[in-house]
Amino acid sequence: MTRSVIAKRLSRRHRYVKGNGQRPTGGRRPPLARALAQLRRIKQRFARYIGKTYGHLAADCATCPTPCCADAQFVNVHIVRLEAKAMLATLQNSPKYGPAKVREVLARAADAIARYGLTETGDTFGQTYACPLFEPGVGCLVHWKAKPAACIQHGCYERWEDLPETGTQRRVERQVAALDAAVHGAPSTWLPIPLWLLRAADEADESLDFRDEAEPPPRVQTAREGFSSPD
Repeated sequence: MTRSVIAKRLSRRHRYVKGNGQRPTGGRRPPLARALAQLRRIKQRFARYIGKTYGHLAADCATCPTPCCADAQFVNVHIVRLEAKAMLATLQNSPKYGPAKVREVLARAADAIARYGLTETGDTFGQTYACPLFEPGVGCLVHWKAKPAACIQHGCYERWEDLPETGTQRRVERQVAALDAAVHGAPSTWLPIPLWLLRAADEADESLDFRDEAEPPPRVQTAREGFSSPD
């Protein structure tokens, strides 16, 4: 991706996010707001499970002098399209952050793409970057409402045997992918966070209201599938 393309994308970064005009297979597209709410519930249920089962075994990330999120040699977290929209909506609608923070995050995303040579082709999981959603002194800007499952799963564990099992994370990511496909009519490609943030911003539309919940969300299987939670 060239710097001119990145600059063009950033010129539109003040907007909200919308769909790409694709029609879902099997009927009318469900409202984005309800899908984002369902996505948030999936993530928060997973976060409660990890916190309750493994949280006491991990060090406090807030006290870490070298946060993993800012380690450009370590982070390779991938997300789908709906997750990027959730991240932008979380920041946009936040009374604490709002549009100014969205612009900052998108600028950092563009810098990460250029600095680390992130692309949408080839071995994208082999590409690493510093996460644009991490802010020193604050941490993850979307920690509770839109954090990727891989980030929820990750923690600073001193002993190998304390690491969380990975089966639940995979099930959560399948739920996320199914919800994403139901909203957009086709599965999204898993890509590094900076790439999807800018792509989602490209789909911006000021007329979209994330609080509109007039229609029910798509029917997606969200069974516990073997993991317990406070829900």
